[in-house]
Amino acid sequence: GDSAQEDADLLLQPPGVIEANKMGARRKAAKNAAARMKKARQLEKEGLKESAEERLRREYSHMEGQVGLPVFYAPGLAKKPPVLQRLMKGASGAWARASSTPLYFSYEDLVKDWSEMRSKSENKGKIPETPPEVEVFNMMDVVTSIDKDQWKAQRRSELIREKKGILGKIPVVHNFIKGSTASAAKSGLEKVVFVPSSLSVQAKERISINGNRKARLRPMRAWGPNA
Repeated sequence: GDSAQEDADLLLQPPGVIEANKMGARRKAAKNAAARMKKARQLEKEGLKESAEERLRREYSHMEGQVGLPVFYAPGLAKKPPVLQRLMKGASGAWARASSTPLYFSYEDLVKDWSEMRSKSENKGKIPETPPEVEVFNMMDVVTSIDKDQWKAQRRSELIREKKGILGKIPVVHNFIKGSTASAAKSGLEKVVFVPSSLSVQAKERISINGNRKARLRPMRAWGPNA
């Protein structure tokens, strides 16, 4: 929708209503995308510059009319394993040098981590104060891609086992004897990690501290002539 309130109201509707609204939203999105592109070309001919809001709406028009959760990614921003885990597993190992690709649920958290990364960098002057490029993905699409990637890796391993014959059915021998089939290049999806919103984490901690606030009543004492 045009606002977060419209998206929230839509997701509270029955599945049939949501699907019907999605079809109408997609048709509307296609018309809006064409109109925005036409307007941008007209402004370019006149030597004018479109507003930042209109530019963002035009660049991400492919996401309009879709239902999902947006996640944000900034090229160049990566996360290293925690210091404690690096110490436990060896700081010189390949695992410690590996980095993950963070996808943020909050744009503000992404900008905050970018600033923190820049402040700790030795080449601070070469790093922009704000991320020069931020990509937006649908979390459902990312999760689906990860699931497909894991299935392909599992299926590839099964095919290698089948080629080894009887030896492939013995896990120890299978891992010891390397197959002749070269391993496929990794897609990078195995490095993706989702970073929850800091506000959501704080809210969860407050709820955990306060508890459910259920009344704790003591058992009633017996009363009356036979008490």
